[in-house]
Amino acid sequence: MDRREFLIGLGAGVASLNLPAIASPAPSCKIIGIGAAGCNLATALRASNILDGAGAALSYVCVDLGPHALEFVDIANDANPALAPIKTLMLAPVRAGGRVNAARAACLRHRAILTEMLTGSDMVVLLAGLGGGTGSGVTPICAHAARATGAVTVAAVVKPFAYEGARNRRADAAIDRLQREADLVMAFSNEEWFNRYRDDTPLFDVFDALDRHIANSIQSTMRRAFQYRG
Repeated sequence: MDRREFLIGLGAGVASLNLPAIASPAPSCKIIGIGAAGCNLATALRASNILDGAGAALSYVCVDLGPHALEFVDIANDANPALAPIKTLMLAPVRAGGRVNAARAACLRHRAILTEMLTGSDMVVLLAGLGGGTGSGVTPICAHAARATGAVTVAAVVKPFAYEGARNRRADAAIDRLQREADLVMAFSNEEWFNRYRDDTPLFDVFDALDRHIANSIQSTMRRAFQYRG
């Protein structure tokens, strides 16, 4: 697998390079949900089937500190036995609670497991809500590990609302790190998204629409990245 082809598909390659279409098996793409928000998004994306149309062999993993979000992933697996199960990885027995450094330390202790989990994928898509400890601390480390395996690495992350002061600062720092570690960072703003809707719109409908918007954006990115494989 030539990593150049995927990067060129994302618009990051040499424009004058003419690559023929290559007849090959479907590329593999691993979807990694990180933290509670990332796990919820991974579960929603698998259920929506939107990414199934991107032309890749998909697998899902959810990573978190503490068992709470991962228990909901297990419930979703049990409720959808026809779908390939989402694997889970718990990095520590308790939640990060906004402590970015604690989340980083827990992630680094499991670096070998992360590398093994990510190895063999053509593309890795990282899903996270930024601003808390786990999403902000773990996602950049996962991006670094994914690129080290040779996978094209895309981070699709959700930024907090404008009034969330400390969470916004943590999110901005995480995005800065991600831009150095990932091949592509797609940041979605809760603030900007909610401003599209009337105040009386049910929250579930707004978040469900955001999940679908993120899924469609990821699918479009995957299609662009895979177009040179024929």
